[in-house]
Amino acid sequence: MSVSRLGALSVDVADLASWQYLLVDLLGLEARPRTSDDVPLLIRLDEHHHRIALHPAAQDRIRRITWEVDSPEQLRTLADRVEAEGIEVDWMPTDDPETRSAVAAFRFDDADGFPNEIRFGPTVDHRPLQQGGPISGFVTGELGLGHVVLMCRNYPAAVDFYTRVLGFRLSDYIVWDGADATFLHCNPRHHSLALMNECFHFRGGDFNHLMIEVASLDDVGRAYDRINEAGIDLKMTFGRHTNDGVTSFYVATPSGFGIEIGYGGDLVDDGWVVKTYRSPSRWGHEPQKAGRP
Repeated sequence: MSVSRLGALSVDVADLASWQYLLVDLLGLEARPRTSDDVPLLIRLDEHHHRIALHPAAQDRIRRITWEVDSPEQLRTLADRVEAEGIEVDWMPTDDPETRSAVAAFRFDDADGFPNEIRFGPTVDHRPLQQGGPISGFVTGELGLGHVVLMCRNYPAAVDFYTRVLGFRLSDYIVWDGADATFLHCNPRHHSLALMNECFHFRGGDFNHLMIEVASLDDVGRAYDRINEAGIDLKMTFGRHTNDGVTSFYVATPSGFGIEIGYGGDLVDDGWVVKTYRSPSRWGHEPQKAGRP
């Protein structure tokens, strides 16, 4: 039994206006109306009530990485597994304003301090998406929001926890230039989670990037043009990955971590063969001044 997909990402942000400009004006997502300056800015990109929550704060930090399951039984089983590891589990009250986006959820911090949430019954909103830019669509559904990449102090222990306790399954490995990455799936998306050792300028507990998949290669190219025209820093240029086949680029967010905008990810099936790659990219993806992704 495992989590089913990446559901959402919540971030404390010091520069909300710059975040809104990046996500809505340049990348074409929708911002839900805010009732006051104290509430988070909620971002839509599909039928979910929201996929990204941006909380005004004095300092930038990852507030919550949300995973989804498909049944109350999955939720309870995973909570029991986490507790069996000696990790405190915090069940969310049903009257919590943020929990309105799910029937039930629990939260915990992993060994690297990443705040995880696992939820059941996310709220959907079938009102047509009001996009901020010319993006034809986003690849979500059973594949979830996309993927996240996390940097780990004890990399083998992190891989063990997410596979043995949360049920992620192995897709493949990439080993290069002192970096070691394990790619994990929980649905047909090639990976919903990747874990890396401390390498380059990253330390354990650093959030590397969020990946969002768009519906066409033209969507990637148009977003790339808009980012460059706006003078927003890139983390990596246009390129194509070796392991999942995604064609993408990485943009630096106002909080410092990256967002990967990509297209064409491979899907994992029962016949998938695990491989080890010696380079993350077939071509492109040159690191820029904003840092390696």
